[in-house]
Amino acid sequence: MPRLWLVFGSIAVVASGGCTTVDPGPNFVVPDENFDADFFFCRVEPEVLNAKRCGPGDPALGDKSNGCHFNASAVSGMAIANHAPIDCSGDHPVNRAQIGSGGAAQGNLQAVTLEMSRDITTAPLLLRPTGQNHPRIIFDRNDPAAEILRQWATK
Repeated sequence: MPRLWLVFGSIAVVASGGCTTVDPGPNFVVPDENFDADFFFCRVEPEVLNAKRCGPGDPALGDKSNGCHFNASAVSGMAIANHAPIDCSGDHPVNRAQIGSGGAAQGNLQAVTLEMSRDITTAPLLLRPTGQNHPRIIFDRNDPAAEILRQWATK
């Protein structure tokens, strides 16, 4: 009989060795995803958010209205703020003071990053304006705006 308990005991030890758990501890934090901020300020914000009227209307075209996302009471997520255009050279801001901490530009980056994903096929920032769970279609997946979002996902 003692050998039988030894056999069952060994089986139990081997079987339990295949199942492990890791305790993440009390201060477990999912790391924030960081996307290229310069690309956001110089390409995403002006060529997607503002150009597609998520942000301000275009006064040059006589449009004085603001886009939906500039009205926090009109949207449940991704509220963005109006600020002066960022001066860029290529994909990089010329004047870092325009994108300083605590400013509207930084707030927009943070709000929009929450809607972005490295896997662009699951990113709400692309899915919603192309017709998934959004009040209207803003652009389609072949629009240059979609390509800018695809590029940002890789940066």
